[in-house]
Amino acid sequence: MMFSTPTARACRFVAAALLLTACSSPEEQKRRHFEQGNAYVAEKRDDFAVIEYANAVRIDPKFGEARLKLAETYERMNNIRAAFPEYIRAADALPDDRAVQLKAIELLVLAGQFEDAKARATTVLMKNPRDVEVLLLRANAMARLRDPEGALGEIQEALKVEPDGSRVYLTLGDLRNQLGDTKEAEAAFRHAVELDQSSVAARLGLANFLWSTRRAAEAEQEIKHAIALDSDHVLANRMLATLYRATNRMTDAEAPLKVVAAAAQNPAARFELAEYYLGTGREAEATKLLTELAGEQTSFARAETMLAALDYGKGRTQQAHARLDKLLVRAPNDTPALVTKAQWLTREKKFDEALDRAKAAVAADPQSAPAQYALGTVYSNRRNVPDAIKAYTEALRLNPRFAAAQVELARLNQQAGNSDAALRYAEEATQAAPQSLDARLTLVRALLIRGERDRAGVEIARLLQALPNSAPVHAVNGALQTLRNNDAAARTAYARALELAPGNIEAVGGLVALDLKNKQVEAARQRIDSALAKEPNRVELLTIAATVYERAGQAEKAEQALRRIVSSDPNGVAGYSLLAQLYMRQRRLDDARTEFETIVKRDPRAVGPRTMVGIILESQGKRAEAKRWYEATVTDLPAAALAANNLAFIYAEEGTNLDKALTLASNAKKELPQSAEVSDTLGWVYYKKDLPALAVEHLEESAQKLPNNPDVLYHLGMTYAKLGDKTKSRTALERALQINPKFTGAAAARQTLTSVTQ
Repeated sequence: MMFSTPTARACRFVAAALLLTACSSPEEQKRRHFEQGNAYVAEKRDDFAVIEYANAVRIDPKFGEARLKLAETYERMNNIRAAFPEYIRAADALPDDRAVQLKAIELLVLAGQFEDAKARATTVLMKNPRDVEVLLLRANAMARLRDPEGALGEIQEALKVEPDGSRVYLTLGDLRNQLGDTKEAEAAFRHAVELDQSSVAARLGLANFLWSTRRAAEAEQEIKHAIALDSDHVLANRMLATLYRATNRMTDAEAPLKVVAAAAQNPAARFELAEYYLGTGREAEATKLLTELAGEQTSFARAETMLAALDYGKGRTQQAHARLDKLLVRAPNDTPALVTKAQWLTREKKFDEALDRAKAAVAADPQSAPAQYALGTVYSNRRNVPDAIKAYTEALRLNPRFAAAQVELARLNQQAGNSDAALRYAEEATQAAPQSLDARLTLVRALLIRGERDRAGVEIARLLQALPNSAPVHAVNGALQTLRNNDAAARTAYARALELAPGNIEAVGGLVALDLKNKQVEAARQRIDSALAKEPNRVELLTIAATVYERAGQAEKAEQALRRIVSSDPNGVAGYSLLAQLYMRQRRLDDARTEFETIVKRDPRAVGPRTMVGIILESQGKRAEAKRWYEATVTDLPAAALAANNLAFIYAEEGTNLDKALTLASNAKKELPQSAEVSDTLGWVYYKKDLPALAVEHLEESAQKLPNNPDVLYHLGMTYAKLGDKTKSRTALERALQINPKFTGAAAARQTLTSVTQ
């Protein structure tokens, strides 16, 4: 007898399994997956059950029972985003299952898809027009579709079926409250309680209304009445805990949170308790609970991420990274863990690694607003403003009330000089998060930049009243007083900010600026030296110091300060950029170009530095090299408006590639519509293409903004001459020569001037 080798046995086993699968009908296969999923649910192994149910619906997308089980399993795992579409598909596959239809309608209302909710409710009511629950759900959808009359009509129909129905009056109360009729709303909620004294839902509905009208004490009593009826009611206990936390009664919140954690059949409630422990400084209890959650398959990833974050927050960075890295080996596509890792690496200025992790987070879940926000933060730190704006905008699309993204978009638009957009985002941030100090300060800064000092003053006054001991608030007040030329008040505000927070950079910078404004250069130098003695490697202080040293005539010390920025942050671009600007002011153009080229090597998408290399080459008279540099820049970065403008101007001066020059100048105009320089380029390109009628509008616009620029006046004068308007041509050309008799086009201007004076 011949014995089979292990390899042969394995091959025959696999072949048999494949044969069995091949012989099974799709109906048998889907049923087998479905039953295996049910078995896993019975064993409380939802992570395996999900796989089996997903396999079943992959075989038969209309397998309604499996869809429903898949949705319920996702919901138990607290993955509502995945559960929602499965419930909808289950309802589509099970049109006669009333319970599934109700669940789908409820979810559609919660998701804000009111038209779909109304349509599905209408379909169900065609089978039973007296279904009270569906009537109320349709009323809810209609109310949110701004159809109060229709909603009231649905409620009236429900009252015909259940004239003493407590739940009907709850819906009526909610509708009245939405319409702003609080008196009628309260009467409806109280009537709901009267109709069913034992209804927890009625008590909670009234409590929610009372809380919304700022009657927290009365709301608390109603919630306690509900808990007296059902001591383990999850929603009632969660509401009570939330009320306690909102009214700063943190100790009282623990008991109801423990009830929720024990009663709720999902890890989310236990995580809520762990977060409570962390928020109240009870690290040991939080760690114990999170460690328990880390031992469970469905909750280990979130628990390990929180434990790692706890280590990181306590300064145990090596331990935190090790824990998170171990988690990512086990779950490489866990988005929250990837986001956390990206945030830490960004904080540690490891931007290349941070970018890899942030991109992985977005790839794992493109619908994750936190992942997009983390990506935006990395790009922002790398000075890649276009991609940062794109990522933050996507985060905001996914979560329209993401105040942090709105704040960052406001800040980036401020830096780009787009004050209108900056103010809009800042206003939206304060609406989304009215209690956020960061959002409100961003609004104040946006107003100050726009010169809206009175409105900024009102906002600052409110902040000072609400937060009298906030250093950032006193610092922005100092900025306001500086703009009002009230230097004494500004100094007082900045001094108070430093008293509250000795390292407040805005206050230090503000006081230094006041010193320099009043020509107290030595005082400014002493102030910055004192600050640097405490924080010698702080980039913001070194940046201010470079300005002070340069003003004090200490160019070498200014250069040393900027070199220290580069040394402390070799992967950043800010230090190189500032150093290059210093060299340009000193006319050390080769040194400046070297610094900008260093930035470009580190980040080829850095639009500003790439453009500056071309500008320096032009200023050195190396037009051919500048042209090649600009051409490479606009090829790689089509949105590089200034490079496009400069390249278009070179083409116009040479009289070559005029069609391409027109495209470049037109694109630059779209990106920089207010730029006088871009208007001049576009007009000059039109002139060179022998289209003076199209040129004149842009050149007049440029001359209006730059009335003392001889080049602009020369271009305008030449255009007027080509149009046959000798008087205007003569005026413009004479003015150009008067301002600078030796400007670049002076000879051509004199020649044309001769022809228009005859």
